[in-house]
Order: sequence, then C-alpha cells, then structure tokens
Amino acid sequence: MMRQMRWCTLLVLVAMIGVLAACGGAAPPAADSGRATPDGRIMTADQGANTVSVIDVATNEVYATIPTGQSPHHVVSSPDGREIWVTLYKENHLQVFDAKTLKELGQVDVGGPSDDLTFAPDGKRLYASMGADNMVAVIDPAARKLVTKVGVGQTPHGVKVRPDGKELYVTNTAENTISIIGLEGDPKLEISFRVGADPFEVTFDPSGKTAFVSNFLGDSIAVIDTATRKLTGTIRSGKQPAMLSFVDGTGGSMLWVANTGTQEVWIVDPATRKLVMRIPAGGGAHGVVPTPSGNVFVTNTNDNNVTVIEAASGKVITTLAVGTNPNGLTFVPNT
Repeated sequence: MMRQMRWCTLLVLVAMIGVLAACGGAAPPAADSGRATPDGRIMTADQGANTVSVIDVATNEVYATIPTGQSPHHVVSSPDGREIWVTLYKENHLQVFDAKTLKELGQVDVGGPSDDLTFAPDGKRLYASMGADNMVAVIDPAARKLVTKVGVGQTPHGVKVRPDGKELYVTNTAENTISIIGLEGDPKLEISFRVGADPFEVTFDPSGKTAFVSNFLGDSIAVIDTATRKLTGTIRSGKQPAMLSFVDGTGGSMLWVANTGTQEVWIVDPATRKLVMRIPAGGGAHGVVPTPSGNVFVTNTNDNNVTVIEAASGKVITTLAVGTNPNGLTFVPNT
C-alpha cells in the first residue's frame, strides 16, 4: 500500500508536467554508437519514454538513446563495462545491450516484472528484485539464463551485494524490512528485520562494514552493522530519500542521498552521521551516481532531466534533458 502511495504521488507530478515534457527536444537516436567517450558514459532508464539515454561524461552531452521494452526502471553496467542490463516494469524479462554498439544482445525471461538490479563484484551473477512477486531473480549473465528465485519480504525493491560478495541486501518496501540473502553456496534467505518506513534503496560504505538504507516514507537513513546484522541508528534525511551512493569529494568519502520530496541532494558524513551540505537538484530527484572524473549525476524523474554536480565543491555544473521520467542510472567505464 505504501509503495502504491509513493507511485501515485510520482504519477500525479509527472502528469502535471507531461505537456511541458512533450514540448522539449528528444535525444538523438542511437546512431553515434562509435563515439569515443574517454571519461565513460552515464546511462539513464527513462521509464516514461521506453528508452535509455546515453550521456558522454567528458562533454556532458546526451548523444544517443536506446529503445527498450515497456517501462525501463533501472539500468546497470556489468563490472567489465561491456554490457548494459535493464529491468522492465511492464515486461516479464530483462534486456541486455552491448555497451559499445548500443544494440540489444538478448533477453532473460524471469517470469514477471522487475524493479532494481545489481551485479556480484566478480560479474558472475546478476540479481533483480521482482516487487510484484516478492522474489529476487538470480541470473547467470554469461549464459543469459535464470538460475533460480529466492523469496524475500513483501514488495522488494532495492538490491545490493556486499563488497565482499558474500551477501545480498534487499529492501522490502511494503513491510518496512530488509532481507539478507546468503550467497555462499546456493542463494538462500537468512534473515529479515525491520528498518524504517518504506525502505527503498541500500548501499554499503567502501569497507562493507556498514549498510545504509533509505526510508522513503520515513525521511531517514537506516544504519546497519553488517557483522552483527543489527540496526545501529538512523540519520535524518530530506523528504522521501531514494537512491544513495558513496562519493569521494567534499571532505573524504561521503554519503550522497537523492531526496525526491525536497528536490535536492544531501551530503552526509557517515562518521558523524550529520548533514554536510544540501545541493539543489530537480523535481523528483531520484538516482545518484558518481564518476571517476569527479562529477555526480542525479536523475530528476519529474523534470525529465539530469543534474550534473561537481563532487569536490558540491556546485551544480549543468542540467541535461533526457527521456521522460528518468529513474535509475549507471556509470559505464570506457572499455
């Protein structure tokens, strides 16, 4: 129910700006796939446009779009940067694209709609949340086939593998819990426990000793000790925190949080658990991803654009128009 409320809110805002979005210029088709991108690329899943937008990090230019299936929700690069995988809200399969040519390589039938997805650090497994089925799909990306499914809590969304590759954390939005799936041997659910209201996404500090979970309807970040699997506290965030990521820049490795309701990004010091800086973004600020070149890209779902921020200073560099309702995004290294 809470997840439905969240999406109803987003859809109302999207409808209000729909006419303006239609008047904006669309990104060019994927004809420039051979373009040199020395600093890599950012790709956004444009849920309302059924496309993935491709951004040149070096020039901050949207230079291509990739047609996808219905309602692409999240996109992730394989660890080697050779493939792009996309989840689809209104299809029963995942799509995989060649990161260089931008052409579709295949599909993997998972038997239902998919939400978020994440790779194991070694690239040998891919995990996708299936919110409508209360499952996580385990995929062999090399063979492009479904290996198994693991039952979790109600309406799972965010998925993230711990840096050592031993555990998968899953947010269960409808029951305010997080599930931990053990990955040594056959994947299996090991524990679920409460975190905050409508847990949305999860990330880890670089050491993997601490997990951070955005509580979308709780306006907070849950902090979890991964060794004891216990909640150790909460951090206040902006309204409706969505995706979050660690970024090197303002005073070390900081936690960046995209706050949908307050249209801004918060930089939080994980050591003191205090706010360091607030950066204006756009309507429905949702995804946040850093790049090695020193910039951070933020999708603004309701404004149909991406905000580019300089990590070192926290200053907004530019705003880029992409497809309708950009949601998840990923950095693709130059291979």
